[in-house]
Amino acid sequence: MAELKNDYNPYEYRDVPFPISNLGALTNIIKAMVGTGILVAPMAFRNAGWLNGLISTAIIGIVVLYSKEILMYGMYEIARRRRVPVFTYAEGVVEAIAEGPPCMRGLQGLMRLMVNTLLVIYHFGSCCVYVVFIANCLKNLGDKYWIVWDSRFYMLCTILPLCLIYCVRNLKSLVPFAMAANFSLIFGFGIIFYYMFTNLKSFEELKPIQDIYSYPLFFGSTLFAFEAPGLIVSVEANMKNPRSYIGIVVLMQLVFGFFGYWRFGEDIKSSILQSLPYDEALGNIARVIFAFSMFISHPLQGYVPIDVMWNNWLKAKVAESKSGLLELVFRLSIAILSVVIAVALPNLTLILSLVGAFSLSFLGLIFPAMIDISIRYEEGYGPIKIYLILSIVVIVCALAGGITGSYVPIEQLIQLYKNGTNLTG
Repeated sequence: MAELKNDYNPYEYRDVPFPISNLGALTNIIKAMVGTGILVAPMAFRNAGWLNGLISTAIIGIVVLYSKEILMYGMYEIARRRRVPVFTYAEGVVEAIAEGPPCMRGLQGLMRLMVNTLLVIYHFGSCCVYVVFIANCLKNLGDKYWIVWDSRFYMLCTILPLCLIYCVRNLKSLVPFAMAANFSLIFGFGIIFYYMFTNLKSFEELKPIQDIYSYPLFFGSTLFAFEAPGLIVSVEANMKNPRSYIGIVVLMQLVFGFFGYWRFGEDIKSSILQSLPYDEALGNIARVIFAFSMFISHPLQGYVPIDVMWNNWLKAKVAESKSGLLELVFRLSIAILSVVIAVALPNLTLILSLVGAFSLSFLGLIFPAMIDISIRYEEGYGPIKIYLILSIVVIVCALAGGITGSYVPIEQLIQLYKNGTNLTG
């Protein structure tokens, strides 16, 4: 029996209604990961300082890449041991803990609730960030060519288009749109690079290390740029022949952060697009491209909270005859609610930092480390217990960064609303 378990390959037994090809999966993941987080990298470097930003980004990147590897290995390994084609993220955590140290096995129910709740918070929070981002791009164009309106007006204008695209119910149908968005991003990034590498400021004007108080904002923003654990697991589950994807996000974060901060210095805006010239066609074309890209990314991020809440919490409570209609209503509600929250909390930098630090410290770092500790419990942790040590280091770093990274943006949001100024900064 043990030999059969060792020979079981979960991928060979998957029955996926709408399977995504390797190219389609890569397209969706790149679409979701190379976006808002990358564009706020210069502001993140401003919050850290150029030297601190380079070192910290590299360290965070290494930790995140390691966490992604152990997450996908752990999800595959527990499916292989259970002889099940695929587990959701929450199921994978629960099943893995069942094989871990006895002190962790009593946490299964709590872990299931925490994983599902944090997946919803993170990916729904990402949807809200995308609404703010799209609105800021549209406002920049509107201020130039039309009339000056508050960014909240443009947020409300996204409701109808988002509702239409949310009527698409499977990820495979979104692949052509994601590919078109990715193709357009080539030109968008080219325009940003053009501006970023011309007319660089004097390097002496840059600060190598900023005030430690602003560092948590750097941590949250950087982690947001690197992580999309729920989406990666969801996309992987919709593939017939999945494989692991570790992209070039770390390198892009370093390049964008360093040179973007060098080019615009202390005057950098929350997104580098807001620092591009408003009176030049190229800058406005870049805003249109990235607004379209984030619009396509919105339902990709929204897929996760819809999948978690509908399939795990709501579907069993409605009659089968009404399931299709109610699911559509629920999908549209998620799209509309993301706009409502964005209108209420329109500060891009703070919301992005809070979502990244709070949710991703658990989803992207702590839970993968817990899976790895559990999966390797019976077979051992290698020489000098190296895998156990690495997982503990990841957990400690995640807790420290998550606590400080959540506290500062919450405090600043409270101050902004008390003062009633710069809410959309």
